[in-house]
Amino acid sequence: MCDDGGVDGPVSLELIRFTAAFHDWANERILRAAEAAGEEAAGARIPGSYGDGSLHALLAHLVASERHWLRRWLGDSEAKLDGPATWPTIAAVREAWERHRPERARFFAELDEARLLSVCRYRRNQPPLPDERPLWQLILHVFNHSTHHRAEAAAILTTIGRPPESVDMIDYIRRDG
Repeated sequence: MCDDGGVDGPVSLELIRFTAAFHDWANERILRAAEAAGEEAAGARIPGSYGDGSLHALLAHLVASERHWLRRWLGDSEAKLDGPATWPTIAAVREAWERHRPERARFFAELDEARLLSVCRYRRNQPPLPDERPLWQLILHVFNHSTHHRAEAAAILTTIGRPPESVDMIDYIRRDG
């Protein structure tokens, strides 16, 4: 649950919305590359990355994390993180992303400065403890978390000879010429 906490932050609504749009663009490029690589590539691994280190586990974790945090931001302080088995294929991960994207887009479209600066209260899963943070910090966490795992997915795809299109922010900025 997020409420008016009166917390100031070094972030603007415009920057959050810009980064959310970049984030969607970059996720789309990684998902497209994974789909093009085919389901047989879903098991390709990078040691030390999330779960079993597979491309599938990383992409499922990206979707699960974004859904998990959005539920928290919308008031479900007890939201649980789904595991990769929730979406057993890359196609299922894509479907989950497509179902989730409109709600996420609506959240960012309706977000205002007061809400951005509000305090979000939730229960951490590991260890299960109450926690609270300014919403803007949690949003930036999700962007950073996803960037980390997109990089791992890009490394897997590149290693198997199916590199994604660039997911660098400068390429997003330059996309329209």
